[in-house]
Amino acid sequence: MPHKNIERLLYEFSLTEVYFGGEGFRICTIAELPEAQLGYAKHPNGNDLTGKNEGDWKKEWLVIGNDTSLGDPYFIDTSVETLPVYTAMHGMGSWNPEEISPSLKNFLGSLKHLQSISRQDCARIDPDKTTLVDRKKIKELEAKLNELNGERYFWSGFFERYIEWLEENDS
Repeated sequence: MPHKNIERLLYEFSLTEVYFGGEGFRICTIAELPEAQLGYAKHPNGNDLTGKNEGDWKKEWLVIGNDTSLGDPYFIDTSVETLPVYTAMHGMGSWNPEEISPSLKNFLGSLKHLQSISRQDCARIDPDKTTLVDRKKIKELEAKLNELNGERYFWSGFFERYIEWLEENDS
């Protein structure tokens, strides 16, 4: 898929940060994409970090954002037309990607919907009066994000952590 389609989707959804409870997503702007590759596809000195061995960063992967809590990257596979979205733990010595969405469009659509519900401007340490605590509404939101995303495991894990966060804070 041409790079301009990636840029079109990033522009169309116009997301930079989305927070829900104690977690957040940072999505690159078009201008930030080259810098976002540093430490993944490119060393800060300009050297190529991609490889052909199992666990190496792949040339076709493009970082589009990161988890705001842990810093783990969100990246797409540019060799697949739908641009599936992955994440992987950084600092482990090798990359073991986990698919979190079958397409960039679905992933961004899910985040846009989450943003419309949450409207937080940062991750919360503790729940506040605006925190969604109704378990039925949380399950409905999870189902909606699973539907929009087309992959249920990522959002199911996300909401498990959210419920744990609520319970830790007696909400």
